[in-house]
Amino acid sequence: MNPSITILNRLFWPQLYGGLERVLWHTANTFAEQSIAVRVCCESAQGIPDQQAVRDGLTIQRYAPVQFGRLWRVAEWVQARWWKRVIASTPQSDWYWASEPTAATAVIRAGLGHKLMYRPVFCYDGLTHVAKTIPEMAPLGRSLLARKLDRFAYKHAAVVIQQSHNIRAQHEHWYGPRHNSLVVPNATDAARPVASNRECFGLSANHFVIGFVGRPGDPCKDLPFLIDALKAQAMPDHTRLLIVGGGARLELAKQWIKDAGLAPHTIWTGDLPDPSAAYAVMNTLVLPSRFETFGNVIIEAHAHGLPALARAAHFDEEQPVFTASAELIDNGTTGYVVDSHDPAELGAKLALMALNPALAEQMGRVAQQRTASYTRADAADRYLQAMELSNQACAPARFAA
Repeated sequence: MNPSITILNRLFWPQLYGGLERVLWHTANTFAEQSIAVRVCCESAQGIPDQQAVRDGLTIQRYAPVQFGRLWRVAEWVQARWWKRVIASTPQSDWYWASEPTAATAVIRAGLGHKLMYRPVFCYDGLTHVAKTIPEMAPLGRSLLARKLDRFAYKHAAVVIQQSHNIRAQHEHWYGPRHNSLVVPNATDAARPVASNRECFGLSANHFVIGFVGRPGDPCKDLPFLIDALKAQAMPDHTRLLIVGGGARLELAKQWIKDAGLAPHTIWTGDLPDPSAAYAVMNTLVLPSRFETFGNVIIEAHAHGLPALARAAHFDEEQPVFTASAELIDNGTTGYVVDSHDPAELGAKLALMALNPALAEQMGRVAQQRTASYTRADAADRYLQAMELSNQACAPARFAA
């Protein structure tokens, strides 16, 4: 009988809401290709069947979403009970994969913690610390109960997988170290070749295009830091800013750009289901985030042959910047990692690239070569090794330890 893994996540294909859901979708398919029986348990959605056999080895079981009612103040407790009922209704697996603390807690409470791989998206105490110190991020803070469940899952899961040293450092800072906490970085496969069609974005061949991909009004992404960088260092006239993404605060972000006098040099695409065409017209990507557990857009940009610029992590009590940029960018070779709190340095590096497009092109070539050496299949095999389901040997030179 093939080994089995049950993935517990409220959203799953075709609801690819963000980076986590995309990682789960690609990893589940890779597991199935390696003769692992994968079952996904998630919430139901209108118009989507409750049971699906997506492919050989990959099935999805959807359940009616939890109803909190008057118990909304203890939502995490209600959600954990919902997950426990879901787990009880499905055949046992060799392993369970959970990425948020209520699902992980349910596995442990069901007596299956010895089969649990916990791959947290955030450190809830770290995120709450940022929310308390940065007013714009206050809504992102997590309740005391949620933070306790995160700590409980971290302490009692059989294996903890971190997507970056950045998030592992946060967990160790707030929850303490554990002996089998492993780092398995996200990966992206080779970019689909897309012809550069600058005309459809209102660009010419002579423009140097600085790209931003994400929700521009999201306080985590910190678009104002990039705006300050472009104001601090006068950019050459041929520079353009291409912003890919939407979200609830899109109009606010557009106002920031307008107030900074950058509107004539900025192109907005809104949400793009596939940003490949946008990457194809960029010369470089900037991720100005102050909170990122990983930064998938960096490796996506690298896969498209683009250098990337982002902020260094800084464990500062009053102005924390939690990023994995230095893990993803080889500073000075595949892009630049700039000072956490100095937008002028980012502006200077962007101006350097705009005046030397050949430099950006060379960095992009190296970035693409290095990204190609670590694929989604490599990442999936790391997970299987952590669960002792793979006989393949690791290749340490192909990923961050």
